[in-house]
Amino acid sequence: MPTTFDLVIRLPSGGVRALALEAVDAPTARINAVQGGATVLTCSARSAVNPARKVFAGGRRQRFDIATLSFELASLMAAGLSVLDSLQTLAAKEKSAARKAALLDVVDGVREGMALSQALARRPGMFPQLLIATVSASEQTGDLSTSLRRYSEHQQGMRVLRDKVVGAAIYPMLLLAVGCVVIAFLLGVVVPKFAVLIESTRRELPWSSQLMMSWGRMAADHAWAVAVGAVASIAVVAAVAMQLVRTGAKARWVEALPLIGPVVRQFRHSQLYRTTGMLVRGGIPAPRAFDLTADLLGDQDRRRMREAITLLREGRSISNALQGAGLADPVASSMLAVAERTGGLAEILERIALFHESTLQRSVELTSKLFEPLLMIVIGLVIGAIVVLMYLPIFDLASSLQ
Repeated sequence: MPTTFDLVIRLPSGGVRALALEAVDAPTARINAVQGGATVLTCSARSAVNPARKVFAGGRRQRFDIATLSFELASLMAAGLSVLDSLQTLAAKEKSAARKAALLDVVDGVREGMALSQALARRPGMFPQLLIATVSASEQTGDLSTSLRRYSEHQQGMRVLRDKVVGAAIYPMLLLAVGCVVIAFLLGVVVPKFAVLIESTRRELPWSSQLMMSWGRMAADHAWAVAVGAVASIAVVAAVAMQLVRTGAKARWVEALPLIGPVVRQFRHSQLYRTTGMLVRGGIPAPRAFDLTADLLGDQDRRRMREAITLLREGRSISNALQGAGLADPVASSMLAVAERTGGLAEILERIALFHESTLQRSVELTSKLFEPLLMIVIGLVIGAIVVLMYLPIFDLASSLQ
């Protein structure tokens, strides 16, 4: 029974082309493809299973590196390949079965006559709405390759900025984790042993030491309950951390944290302005661009953005709408007012993003310089207090023996 094979061939003229051939086996497909002097670069059998082409592999969603995908697609199109040939080429080189299936599903949609944005929209879990909106706008202007390259550069820039923020948070988080482990070891192992030892002396202890020894006796008598409680606490912390990663730390309480909250909000506003500028430059109207980028904000700022979009659609200017919703500081409002007079909204939005990014870098440096010593002092005081409270009865016992 013939099988469909996806091939990427190099033409005698030097160009690259993707095609699909039906053959009984791969060697036959290669022989049929090389007729005319072409060279076969890749040849792979197309899976016969095509019921929505599963996006899950091993129970886990396989996502694309959207920045790399956009750059490769733009490069192939700039080299002269059509959208269909470019997608087939990318599908042929894809090693992940789930991602390859998603690309082939897009290929099927384009082959059926759909626009690329419509074919991508059939996979909302694999392709973000920002990419779909960018492609849709570029299809109207006929500048798809440039828009994809601009989108790739935007994603790379946001990744660099995100890596800087995450990198600055790694050391404090490691310090906090190590401090919590040491405190847990002292309270769960060392203090119970001291409590049993000191209790045998039957001496009067200070109230603070009595409190510590009471915890030690309780931990020694109910070791399993304490262990289960510790494991449950770790599980809760891990679940909260995973939830923050999935939601992008958009919960309201994150912005309420001292030192950390303002930095997180600054980072989101930088994302907002840079992404909106990219969409406006691609031909998307400003209200629609702000609507697409609203999900980059936290819960409270997202509601404010909805209010600002409503004001925009009522005829208010962008500067007044964002300032009235509390999403634009005086600098951003002034620059947006200039954009309304000159018409260069996309450029001004990117300039505002640069301003926010420079402010963000200074805030991250200042926060890390303040937070790390403060965290070390707090952890040191807690560990020191535990050690002192444990050794007070020993000092008292040693003085009585003398």
